Amino acid sequence: MSIKTKTNALKWGVIAAGLLTAVSGQAVQAEEIGFVLAGPDIYYRTEAEMFTKLAESAGHEVTVANSEYSPSKELANVEDFIARGVDIIVLLSGNAESGTQAAERATEAGIPIFFVAALPSPAGYHIPTGMVSGDWIGMGHTIGTAIGAAHPGENIALIEGVYGQGIAEMIHQGFEAGVAESGGNNTIVLESSGGWSRNGGLEVTQDYLASGKDFSVIYAMNEEMMAGAIQALDEAGRAGEISLYSSNGKEIGWDWMKEGTMLGTVANPPTLEADLVFQMVERHIAGEDFPRHVYNVQPMLTAENIASAVPWEIDSYIAKRDAGELDNDLMSQPEITSMATWSPKD
Repeated sequence: MSIKTKTNALKWGVIAAGLLTAVSGQAVQAEEIGFVLAGPDIYYRTEAEMFTKLAESAGHEVTVANSEYSPSKELANVEDFIARGVDIIVLLSGNAESGTQAAERATEAGIPIFFVAALPSPAGYHIPTGMVSGDWIGMGHTIGTAIGAAHPGENIALIEGVYGQGIAEMIHQGFEAGVAESGGNNTIVLESSGGWSRNGGLEVTQDYLASGKDFSVIYAMNEEMMAGAIQALDEAGRAGEISLYSSNGKEIGWDWMKEGTMLGTVANPPTLEADLVFQMVERHIAGEDFPRHVYNVQPMLTAENIASAVPWEIDSYIAKRDAGELDNDLMSQPEITSMATWSPKD
């Protein structure tokens, strides 16, 4: 169901400055927006930078706060924006439970809150004004199906993201289902969090190589962790021995696929995700209908279709956006009306 939103009262400064033009072409007011990041991960930084560029180009003021992967700091950042009286909060949450609490407090204060990338807990799904997220179960299912079909009977090692956020848990859920449905009879023999970071991927892969476990496929849930995995394999003299797959579709992954270092990835570009939530915010400001929850666009990429990949690099993305080469129209995306339940991993 689409929702109709109302604009806040005009501020004196905005009245003096005049109105701006929204994505729809209608006049809207300038807003002060607080953007809360889960942590310093390159995906999150790109998301914030892309959103800020679009919002500032539209005349809004954006302040970014980094939560450093701390649920308590995330909540404190949201409360700080509430105390400052921002007009809108955009939250990229690092923890589903603190995200739900943040959504509750913003809503109690009468401030619209939009979630991007991550979602609140299932119990808080009804609270945010709008949400743009990955189809995390779908992502895991896509890559799991591809691995099962291409590597029947082979053992798999997983390098997962941050636990408690919901993203890694849902990707894992979809991955297991995809592997099972492929009929490949694969076994996941190792699984551990690399924290979405390059160092995390390096350390986890080093531990896996030292474990004595037999595996011939690694799936890292983002390219940052995959970079660490590739470094560990190179240092151990085992480059080329293990089939590599990832997610997110970052440019470095395009190079790996061209070289044959990595076989595939499911794209989830933060540039496009930020664009979609920006459009959501703009339509909210203009008082226009919009789908309350949509997924990012997530195609499977291999060496054969890299030319269709959506850039992470912001200027390249903007160039394609301006040329009309992207599937980035918010109103053409299917509306999502529910979320999967999941249990946090230790």
